[in-house]
Amino acid sequence: MRLNLLLTILILFISFTFSILGFNRNILHVNYLNNDSVHVGSFDNTPPTIKSISPGKCSEYIVSKPTIKIKYFDESKIDKSSIRLLVNYEDVTNKSTISDSSITYIPDKKFKRGNQVVSLEIKDLSPNKNKSNIEWYFTVGTPVYKHYRGLLHSHTSASDGHGSYSDAYYLARDKANLDFFFITEHSNMLDNNSKCDINNASKSNKWSELVKVSDKFTCEKNFLGLYGFEMTYPYNVDNPIGHINIFNSKGFITEKHGDMMNLDNFYNYIYNQENLIGQFNHPGEKFGDFNNLEYSPKGDAIISLLEVRNGYNSDDSKNIKSYDMYQLALDKGWHVAPTCNQDNHRVNFGIANEFRTVVLCSELTKDALYDALKNMRVYASEDKNLKVDYTINNLPMGSKITKCSRLNFYISAVDNDKNDKIKEIQVISNKGKVVKSKNFDSNIARLEFSMKSNKNSFYYVKIIQDNEKTSVTSPIWIK
Repeated sequence: MRLNLLLTILILFISFTFSILGFNRNILHVNYLNNDSVHVGSFDNTPPTIKSISPGKCSEYIVSKPTIKIKYFDESKIDKSSIRLLVNYEDVTNKSTISDSSITYIPDKKFKRGNQVVSLEIKDLSPNKNKSNIEWYFTVGTPVYKHYRGLLHSHTSASDGHGSYSDAYYLARDKANLDFFFITEHSNMLDNNSKCDINNASKSNKWSELVKVSDKFTCEKNFLGLYGFEMTYPYNVDNPIGHINIFNSKGFITEKHGDMMNLDNFYNYIYNQENLIGQFNHPGEKFGDFNNLEYSPKGDAIISLLEVRNGYNSDDSKNIKSYDMYQLALDKGWHVAPTCNQDNHRVNFGIANEFRTVVLCSELTKDALYDALKNMRVYASEDKNLKVDYTINNLPMGSKITKCSRLNFYISAVDNDKNDKIKEIQVISNKGKVVKSKNFDSNIARLEFSMKSNKNSFYYVKIIQDNEKTSVTSPIWIK
């Protein structure tokens, strides 16, 4: 009897246990399905990416009816019914052409002179209905650009240089009298880099400190202390890829992130981010020539700068020249402006030599500077105070001109140091052809001429001084 009772109790216990396990398994199965369904939708917390805007932030336009176009992207796709475009606070959505990747608005009448305010609201198709908003202005009227001088490439003890962030900004601002200065550490030398990405690098103490110090030294309209990062591919290898500076990012990546060792993958990655600006650093045999500057449409959309001079040596023979790579890039279809940077690794930030990158902006603000870099209103100079103005048909360097029969060139070069004589002005086109040149013996030089328009061509200006210092402008492209 007692044995039978124990067996009965044991059988009941086992049956009860299995029923509970089975029930839990069903619960787990339901939860798994629920989690799986959640993964499809609510795990998408990323709002749509605004890939480009035109006219750009703070741009100044001569034309009074510019086409307004915004390109966007989202992996969950765009909810086109959510799009709302306002121009000067008037809803023009119904007057616009909307696609899965862009919205375009052509004004039906001319804008009045002055600032024009544009705002866009857009959501994606995910269950979360992630939303992006952007607002900016551009100016209708004849642009008046000022020439701001600075450097786009430097390193401190946070990577492989010397000195602190404060040392760099202080020397650049108060000793070199620069208008702007970028610190661009090697991203693979920053702490916790594997835990960071292009939009969030808060895990890196060095990056967070850089952001903090840059804000401390920045006083818009007086000095911009800015930062970026240098994507650093190995160079002690056969056929090195090269180094690329990225500006206007909230974080950074390294060559070890994902499949970034493939240059095309890197181009694709930066293309799908928002508001980035890139620069080819010291292209050449030593550090890399970016697969012989093989053209990439996606890379071209982000990379708008190329260093023609690089180095922090007072003996210029020890610095890097890349004028030939600039010509090669243009001939291969890249739309890039030349820059001249010190790439400081010693505590000589801005004062190492006279290398300068000059940008044409309406004012010294972050938005205006980034707009100038993006739109290539830039020239590179080995002289710290040479001023170069260059237009075709009254449009500034970096412009693209379409549907014109004649080209009217205007070039002016002025050096306030009277002993720094200008020896020659050259206008250079495709394949390095010099289409016009003139000799001078003065610190003031001007060249004007006209010629028939040629499609699919570009023209940039080279200024040669009697001390052999050289300056080159970004091109103007004829489409």
